[in-house]
Amino acid sequence: MNTEYRNFFSMGTRLDAVFINADSARVNLLAEGIKNDLDRIEATLSIYRKDSELSVLNATAYEKDILVSPFLFETIRSCLDYYKLTGGVFDTGKGKLTGFAQRKDRGERANTNSLIEQSGMQLVEINEHRRSVRYRGKNVFIDPGGFGKGLGIRSVKAILLSEGIDNALVSFGESTVLAMGTHPHGKHWPIAVADIYNKPTIVRLARLSNNCLSTSGTGFVDERGVFRSSGNIIDPRTGESIDEARTVSVISDDPLEAEVLSTALLIDADCLPDDFDRTGREAFAVIYDTGKNYVVKEIF
Repeated sequence: MNTEYRNFFSMGTRLDAVFINADSARVNLLAEGIKNDLDRIEATLSIYRKDSELSVLNATAYEKDILVSPFLFETIRSCLDYYKLTGGVFDTGKGKLTGFAQRKDRGERANTNSLIEQSGMQLVEINEHRRSVRYRGKNVFIDPGGFGKGLGIRSVKAILLSEGIDNALVSFGESTVLAMGTHPHGKHWPIAVADIYNKPTIVRLARLSNNCLSTSGTGFVDERGVFRSSGNIIDPRTGESIDEARTVSVISDDPLEAEVLSTALLIDADCLPDDFDRTGREAFAVIYDTGKNYVVKEIF
């Protein structure tokens, strides 16, 4: 059995990949192609680059129709679809609210309310015929933080499928894992969701095959073992930060869906409609109390 390992940095994080029974030269070409495609996505969506297409759109689309690339148009359409599916819980158009909550005193309700009212995907209009986008609120700011890695791993999956790669494992920032085929010594890839306070402890073992697991959390545990809220998980309906220690993991055959829903369900575990097709999907939360004890709650 031949095992090839590759890793590189892209989209602000690290990608690690394992390929089973694949030729080394072929894997080199695959890794190069994957990195190039992820770099293309980052060049389009990064809000840390003033020249990215999304940054330009965020700066110019208020009350103006802006023509965008097919990729960005489909991305924004997907964001609108998930906004509607989750009843407004997944709202990528409130990027200024997230930044505001991190920088400002959350007691400044007047400013927070202004951001809530004048931003959000409900104020984003798309024109299918012209392939244009317009913002109807002056504070609309699309932030790819909740879906960028999902798009990236979706692209990785498409490349691996097109190249006939049967068995591989790809981890993107350790929070999103794509499993193709099976582990060489089993019928699936065993992927552990760890206790945030005690990493060697497994709270749930996911069994992946031709699907993806994405985990979102409300913060991190520092070197002293103290949980710190990240402050960037915001309920867009209220502007309130979700500060309790917890994670949500979603398993889906669509990496984008896995990442989006792990974020949405972290905010509101009941945000999906009753008729949402849960077949072949899993979602569960790991919730901690002040004593660092956890319970695993099945969402579906």
